[in-house]
Amino acid sequence: MAPGRSLVEDLRATAARHGDRPAVMDGTITLTYEALDAGAEHIAGVLRELGVRPGSCVVWHGAKNALAVVAVHGILRSGAGYVPVDPDGPISRAELIVGRSRPRALVADAAARDQWRTVMPQLVWQPLTAGFEGADALWCAIPQEAPRAPVADLAYVLHTSGSTGVPKGVVHTHASASAFVDWSVRELGLTERDVIINSAPLHFDPTTLHLFGAVRVGAAVALMPASAAPFPAAYIDFCRQVGGTVWYAVTSTLAWLTRRGKDLLPQLGTLRAAVVGGEVLQPDDVNVLLSAVPGLRLLNVYGPTESNVCTFHEIRGTQPAHAVIPIGRVLPGAEIAVVDEGLEPVETGSAGQLLVRGTMLMEGYLDPDQTARAFVRTADGRSWYASGDLVRETPSGELEFIGREDAQIKSRGFRVELGEIERHLRALGGVRDCVAVATPDAVFSNLITAFVTADHIDDVKQLPDLLRARLPHYMIPQRILLVADELPRNSNGKADRKVLAELAARQTLGEIPSLTIIR
Repeated sequence: MAPGRSLVEDLRATAARHGDRPAVMDGTITLTYEALDAGAEHIAGVLRELGVRPGSCVVWHGAKNALAVVAVHGILRSGAGYVPVDPDGPISRAELIVGRSRPRALVADAAARDQWRTVMPQLVWQPLTAGFEGADALWCAIPQEAPRAPVADLAYVLHTSGSTGVPKGVVHTHASASAFVDWSVRELGLTERDVIINSAPLHFDPTTLHLFGAVRVGAAVALMPASAAPFPAAYIDFCRQVGGTVWYAVTSTLAWLTRRGKDLLPQLGTLRAAVVGGEVLQPDDVNVLLSAVPGLRLLNVYGPTESNVCTFHEIRGTQPAHAVIPIGRVLPGAEIAVVDEGLEPVETGSAGQLLVRGTMLMEGYLDPDQTARAFVRTADGRSWYASGDLVRETPSGELEFIGREDAQIKSRGFRVELGEIERHLRALGGVRDCVAVATPDAVFSNLITAFVTADHIDDVKQLPDLLRARLPHYMIPQRILLVADELPRNSNGKADRKVLAELAARQTLGEIPSLTIIR
């Protein structure tokens, strides 16, 4: 990134060039770049008066709409980094994120503020106007706990599932975010005439392209309303109404649309580029989309939250039925290595763990111990982020994704540590033991099944409701099964996850005498 370049300067420059162009559309409100810039400046000024300083963390907690985008840019302009919280997740998880990020301030909409009043009644909330006509009031509170030390060049912190049950706060700087935006603008040829479709929540990493790619060039970002997102017909109709030209979504969204909205896909005729990633892409879904929208550019991208996108593959034409669609080649500014357990390079065609380094990589985690565990040093002395993903390099130089080294999965595009689900299950009264497993699913990538043991069925009947109060929706097991007696064990005396995964894949679980379906 050029010296002095930041996401903040992008908005100022674009507002000066394209002030009257639409910046944000949410199905109800359309904001111009002039209004977005003015709103961000107003919020930034109030936050500075409240003591927010460069490098501070400021939590954003609220529904995804035009006002949320103003809040995000206002936090950035104050010099702070924003920490988005899932507005649909349990307040207990939001509490955990706030406790670990130790923000200088919390900014929330009225609904989120009311949630905080139930768990932190000591917080004093004051109204925070967005600075433009017709906007609902936002609210701001200053936590009593001392804020964490400033992080240089901080842009945002995104929280992902952690294997120990503690979410990991991924720290991205203006430099790392802008490096990804630079590539996106160049590769997709973004201009001020584009309309970028956003159907991801603001606490999910695809929004880096949606929000900041748009601002870099003066394009509009169209925020999918919550009322449209669950229904293929409404989803596609929204894209059509706003004239969407660029779409970036998780792979499972594409699979969902090709299976449940196939006949409607030709309505996406204004799309010129589509980007999918986060899960394994199936040839059938590619062929259905490209047949429905001729001439569409389709990119399959790879990159954990820690690295932004670091590899990509452009799909050209119809794919054979059993094709393995690569995750592609490394982006400019990134470096990768495929290594064995000793961190030595593997031969072409052999499986190995993918290591990543470069300009798009995170600064680290909020927790220094988590950062130390995530990075490795190869024999040449260079430091790398160890992704935990297994890949192989083809003779043509393309990477193919194989799977995970650990118990981490993707479900509906979200990264999920099965160990975090198990930790919460064990913490609930009545559960003696538990194992969570994943089974492949054509639409959601993976379905989660939890096997539990308990002294009595009444001890676990409330598990679904109890989990909803502790975990985001995408981590709630689709099925919870009570196992009679004990979980199956392997020769080492550990729970036999392989046997349980095979059980979960059966279509006749309800007919197995030793299992009782709780959910």
